[in-house]
Amino acid sequence: MLFSCELKSHPEKKLVDHLRNVAELSNKIVNSKSIDDQKIFSEITYIIGISHDFGKSTTFFQRYILDPDEKSKYTYHGFLSSFLGYYFVRSYLEGTGLWDEYWYLAPITWIVINKHHGNIENIKYTEIPKIKDHLKIETVMEQMRDVESHYLNEMKVIYDDLWNYSSITGFFDEFNFNAPVFRKGLYKDVKKLCREKNIKYYFYILFFYSVLLDADKLDASGLERVPEKVEISEGDLVDAYKSVKFKEETKINELREKAYTEVKSQLKTLNLNNDRILSINLPTGAGKTLTGFSFVLNLQNKVKDEKGFDPKIIYSLPFLSIIDQNSSIISEILDGRNKKGWNDLLKMKNEETQSLLEKTTPSNLLLKHHHLIDIKYNEERDNELNIIEDINNALLLTESWHSEIVVTTFIQFFYSIITNKNKSARKFHNITNSIIVLDEIQAIPHKYWLLINNMLKFLAYNFNCWVILMTATKPLIFEEKEIKELVENRNEYFEYFDRVDFNFDLTGTYLEDFKKNIFKTIISNEKDVMIVLNTIKSSKELYKYLKENLSEIYSVDPESILDKDGICNFGDLELINMTTHILPKYRLNRINRIKTDSKRKVIVTTQLVEAGVDISVDIIYRDLAPLDSIIQTAGRCNRNDDSGRGIVNIVKLKNNNGVPFFSHVYGKILMNATEEVIGRRSKISEKEFIKNAADSYYLLIKERGSVQDSREIVDHLKNLEFSETLKFQLIPNEGQTASIFIEIDEKAREVRENIETIQMNFKKFDKKNELLKIKRYINCFTLSIRCNKNLRDNIDGLSSIGDNTIFKYVPNNDLRKWYRLDIGFCIPETDIDNRML
Repeated sequence: MLFSCELKSHPEKKLVDHLRNVAELSNKIVNSKSIDDQKIFSEITYIIGISHDFGKSTTFFQRYILDPDEKSKYTYHGFLSSFLGYYFVRSYLEGTGLWDEYWYLAPITWIVINKHHGNIENIKYTEIPKIKDHLKIETVMEQMRDVESHYLNEMKVIYDDLWNYSSITGFFDEFNFNAPVFRKGLYKDVKKLCREKNIKYYFYILFFYSVLLDADKLDASGLERVPEKVEISEGDLVDAYKSVKFKEETKINELREKAYTEVKSQLKTLNLNNDRILSINLPTGAGKTLTGFSFVLNLQNKVKDEKGFDPKIIYSLPFLSIIDQNSSIISEILDGRNKKGWNDLLKMKNEETQSLLEKTTPSNLLLKHHHLIDIKYNEERDNELNIIEDINNALLLTESWHSEIVVTTFIQFFYSIITNKNKSARKFHNITNSIIVLDEIQAIPHKYWLLINNMLKFLAYNFNCWVILMTATKPLIFEEKEIKELVENRNEYFEYFDRVDFNFDLTGTYLEDFKKNIFKTIISNEKDVMIVLNTIKSSKELYKYLKENLSEIYSVDPESILDKDGICNFGDLELINMTTHILPKYRLNRINRIKTDSKRKVIVTTQLVEAGVDISVDIIYRDLAPLDSIIQTAGRCNRNDDSGRGIVNIVKLKNNNGVPFFSHVYGKILMNATEEVIGRRSKISEKEFIKNAADSYYLLIKERGSVQDSREIVDHLKNLEFSETLKFQLIPNEGQTASIFIEIDEKAREVRENIETIQMNFKKFDKKNELLKIKRYINCFTLSIRCNKNLRDNIDGLSSIGDNTIFKYVPNNDLRKWYRLDIGFCIPETDIDNRML
């Protein structure tokens, strides 16, 4: 139907076009899913799409588009639009005889449209009262009168074109002449939604909310479509990759190959309807990454053949330190899909390989997502790589996970399924119909086991997902009957992996004595040594002690032996410090040096290397920690079984006041269970210790740990109390953190000046976009420092970058006071503050 409506939804877009585009894109998204009730859900998303911006058809909003200073309570359009959406969905369900079965879709529509420009709050206590709020309803009535006076005929033409089941005039008639009854019906429906306490309503709200948010933002940005699907096509890519990468025949490689083959063989008997929660439980160093990814690619093909859809792959890990490592491996594997071969690629240095793959691997095939990533998106379309030039669009596609394979963090994944936030929820629909790999799952705190159990099972059985847990120490998140083991003979692998001996000394050792013992160990043998401590403070103290004493032994100036990466070179020995107080760029360089340099190494670090980081040393000292952390740390010792027996020494370190350092970091239940499992052992082999110890440890945790936090959050979800999802915190919010930019060199100075120029010359959204363009460089020189009030007071004395009073920076001429190349961030004068962990 032709008409001359000039109503705008955005400065450069007609309202009618935006409503149609969002509705059709929403419908297309849902129709691409394999879920129960797909047909009716796709119809509802279409109705939501055509209704969501109805409230923009007022003179108030049209003036606001031209002049932002015209903003008022009458320009807010979500609340008015939500009433139309509810009316349309109710009319559709009643007219098609589906109301009794699907009544809940009408109040869900009201919630989703009402909150599509904000976060979802607690429905019962925050949203329902708005239906009876006299002032809010009076505002809606004024907006309705305005539409009637100016644009009703045009809106009638629009909706006659977009929708057949009910008319816009019917909505006006009911709302104007029977408003109390209309609102009472809505009130009862939303209240019933909360009263039923069914967690499926939480998930359905999240799903429809996600679809609307994504479609709305895609169209508003000018993208108007989702990126094209890229076919991986070959399930044997990992086989081909391994044949090139691992040609050396060793006993440990033979066992890795056996595990690889065993896991892959499980596909034949896998029941795709029942076997939704899967587990790969293998010792550290057994090749879980390649084994898991091969299984995932073949599972993807099996789902495609038997279920008729191609699931996405979401590979999630707990630590940023291993995101780059694993995504690089996956990139290398995928590089073979076009028959390019890997020989030349695998001869390159790690950084050269990563740089090449980032340029050639399309983002709609493989996407890496965490808060420190460089914002860029390259779409493969019609067999050509197309760069998304607009930084805002690249960010939109990245944050919405428009890719076949996403490598991300636990934070990004779990905060997208347990959330009330607009930004986090937007990707939820791209989590449905996926194979979800949760690597190093032991990092999930026990108090959330029950919650994670509930959430993952609902995703698996209601949104057609498969979940694969990968770990060397399998926590008891699921009951035995709920999970299928892909390694049936796991005892065989744990029996074989006997690479190290554990030595335990839980009597308590003062840090001063420990420092001397470590020094004696270093000078009395030629082995690589790694010391893993629980606090940054203690690791800095040990590092400084070793640096000073080794400098005396080698007769060198301790400051003259630091190289460009902040590593101390004592001729044939490298002393390396790694904590989160060191800039990310330098941490990564040091990890690469550890893996590639042939010199003997002494590494002083914290927990950041305990899981997934592919390094290997001969001797490890570990400050007492929870048992799973001890086992993960031990996985960095004699990893490839190629240097005799490794030694892992566990000591209970105390500060000068006799307080164990672990008490600053870990809870009593975890530590008591750990000490009980270790018992009176002083020495035991890896084969005898790890499997049985881990099983006993998790049983104790399950028996003694509280599930109250999980129960409370599950109850909040059932009650649709969305704001309470903020109680879910994988990283405890203890104390404040400060972002500090370190002007360490000339490049950092250029970045800092660029930030100031952007802040001075750009406004609001343009400023945000310009900063996004250099986010990668900003992150390279920025630390997030946890601090108490005293430290915060010190940091507050630093200069701000431009007009951003929160973002502090250390100027180059003050670098010596605040930052050392080897130990990173430090406090002026004292270097180490006794109050800082």
